[in-house]
Amino acid sequence: MRRRRRSRYHAFPVRVSVRRVAAALAAVLVGIVGIYAFRTVMGISHLTGSSPGEVLGCLTKVKCDSALAGTTQRINIALYGYGGSGHDGAYLTDSIMVVSIQPQSDGQPARVAEISVPRDWYVPIDAGNGHTGYGRINEAYADGMNQGPISAPQYKGDPHGGGKIADANLSNLLGIHIDHFVGVDFHAFQAAVDAVGGVDVNVANTFTDNQYPHGECDQGDCAVMTVHFNAGPQHMDGARALIFSRSRHAYDNPAEGTDFARSKRQQLVLQALKAKVLSVGGIGHLPDLLGALGDHVITDLSFQDDSAIYDLIKGTDSKNFEHISIDDSNYLYACGYPARCSAAYLYARDRSYASLHHYINNSFPSNDALRERAPITVADGSGYGQDGSGRWSKLLGMVGFTASDGGAGRTTATTRVIDNSGGRDSKTAQWLASYFGTSVERPQASGTSGPAAAPAGSGVTVILGQDEERSFNGNPQRGSGGGPGGFGSPLTGSTSSTPTSRRATPRPSVAPTAPPAPTLPPTPTACPLVLKCQ
Repeated sequence: MRRRRRSRYHAFPVRVSVRRVAAALAAVLVGIVGIYAFRTVMGISHLTGSSPGEVLGCLTKVKCDSALAGTTQRINIALYGYGGSGHDGAYLTDSIMVVSIQPQSDGQPARVAEISVPRDWYVPIDAGNGHTGYGRINEAYADGMNQGPISAPQYKGDPHGGGKIADANLSNLLGIHIDHFVGVDFHAFQAAVDAVGGVDVNVANTFTDNQYPHGECDQGDCAVMTVHFNAGPQHMDGARALIFSRSRHAYDNPAEGTDFARSKRQQLVLQALKAKVLSVGGIGHLPDLLGALGDHVITDLSFQDDSAIYDLIKGTDSKNFEHISIDDSNYLYACGYPARCSAAYLYARDRSYASLHHYINNSFPSNDALRERAPITVADGSGYGQDGSGRWSKLLGMVGFTASDGGAGRTTATTRVIDNSGGRDSKTAQWLASYFGTSVERPQASGTSGPAAAPAGSGVTVILGQDEERSFNGNPQRGSGGGPGGFGSPLTGSTSSTPTSRRATPRPSVAPTAPPAPTLPPTPTACPLVLKCQ
C-alpha cells in the first residue's frame, strides 16, 4: 500500500512540538533583547566616556557611584549648541541654555529651571591666566575648542576645553557655579529627532523667515531661502526641527525674529524630543538615538552622573519647569544697531551683574510661598519711567508666581511689600520682602493709602522704589535708568528657598574690569578672541 505524503496528514514534521516552537521564539526574543541591550550599553559608553562595565553595573544597580547621587545642592548643567564641522564658526555657540536642578529636602521631585542665555551678550571673557578680552558670550566655547594660545593650560589639549572655559565665564555672568556641560552640534540635533521618528511641536506663532541660510559661506554657499511656519500642532522631522530652532528672522512677525524667540523655540523642541524618547514607542528607538548622537556630543557627565540626575528629576512634571529668559525685556539692552553701534550687541544694564546674580540665585522661591498662589500686583514707584512694573511682573511669573503689571504708582525711595490678604498670603509677602530687602506692611494696621490700599483678600502688592531701579541699572548713586551705570560686584548667592537680600548680604570688594563704551563697541571679527586681546 502506498504511504500518504507527510504533508497530507501533518501540518508540521513530527519532530516539531509546541514546546520547541516556544523555545525557538524565546531564543529569538532573547537575541533581539541582547542586541538591543548591547547597542544601548555601547552607545551610552561611547557617548559618556564611561566603560561598558561601568554602564552595565549602573544599569543593573550593582555599582553606580556618582557625587551627584542623593545631593541636596543645586546642580547647574550648561547646554551649548553649535554648528560643528562644515559650518561657519564651527564652535560658536548659537544656543546657550543652563538647566538648573534644585533637589528637595522633603523627598519631593527636584525643581527644574531652564535658563536661556542670548548669544549676542557682549561680555568680558576670561582666558583663565590673567588675559581678559571682550566679545559675544558665544565665542567662549570656540576659544577653548580652538585652543587659543593665551588660554590657560586647563583649557587646552582636552576635548572638554571648550566647555571648561565657557562654564567658567558663564558662572561669572550668572552668579551660579556651572557643574557640568553638554556640547551638541547641529548634526546631532537633527539626527536625534530623526532617530525617534520626528517630534510633535505646538508652534505658538505663524512666521516667515526669508533670510534663512541656504548653506554655509565657507563652502561657497552664501545664499538664503524662505521658510514658513504656521501656528498650531506640527510633526517635524530633523531637518524641519533644526530650521525651526535656528530661524532668527521674521519679516511678517517681529516677535519671532529675535534670539529670544529662537531660544523659546529651542526649548519647545527639546521638550518634544524628551517626551518622545520617554514614550513607550520612543524607548525602542534608544539605540538608534544613541548611535545618531555618536561623536556629535561632548560632555563631562559620566553615565553614573546621568543616572543620579535622572533619579532626582524622574518624578518632576515638565509642565512645572521654570522657563527663564535673560533678554532685553529685563537685564539686558540692545546697543542700537546699526545707528549707535557696529554690530548687534546686547549689554547688561548692571555691568557688575549683581542684580542678575541675585535673581538667578533666588530663582526657586519657597514651596510654601508658591502653594499660596497669591495674586501679586507690581507697581512702579521709582519715578524713572523705565517700566519696572512690567519687567518685574514678568520676572516673577518666570519663577512660578502669578503677577500682574500695576503700572506707575506713587514715588517711593525704597521698595515696599504690602500684604493685602489679611495674612492668607503671608508666605508670599515674606518671601518678596526678603528678596527686596524690606519688611512686610499691612495696610489695615498702618493706614496705607495709594496703590497699596487694596481690600483684604487681594493678595500682595509690590511697589518698586528708587533703590530697586538704581540697583537694576548698576549704580546706587545714580537716579535714572536707561542703560548701564557704575560698577559693583556680585552678590554671594544662595540656593536655599529663603531669598538673599541685597541690603542684608555684604558685597565682595572685587569688581570686573570695564568693557569698552557700550554705545560704540569694537567691530567684531571672525578671528578668535585671542587675536582681539593682543
